[in-house]
Amino acid sequence: MILPRISVAMSVYNNATYLPHAIESILAQTFSDFEFLIVDDGSTDESGAIIDRFAHLDSRIKPIHQANAGLIVSLNYMISLAQAPLIARMDGDDIALPERFARQVRFLDAHPGIGVLGT
Repeated sequence: MILPRISVAMSVYNNATYLPHAIESILAQTFSDFEFLIVDDGSTDESGAIIDRFAHLDSRIKPIHQANAGLIVSLNYMISLAQAPLIARMDGDDIALPERFARQVRFLDAHPGIGVLGT
């Protein structure tokens, strides 16, 4: 089994208004070697259904539904599930430009002493 290069970790709580655009911005990345872990952290809006719709369309999306546990618990859980050596953080209302992952991976490859990169 070939592991992905990046594990994208997105925790969502009642982000239905912004969530489709956030997910689409990840799926539109020019660097496509990633898994996409999305935790629905007990949302009471349509966030869970939106995540499931996208997961049905793209096998890189791994939907996780749980009772509300908070951001830190959700992130730690996704980190425990992540298969890739790199973790990219996203929130349910973030937008990533299409070159984000490509530029970050290129930078990290060129600078092996760097452990954390923010944009």
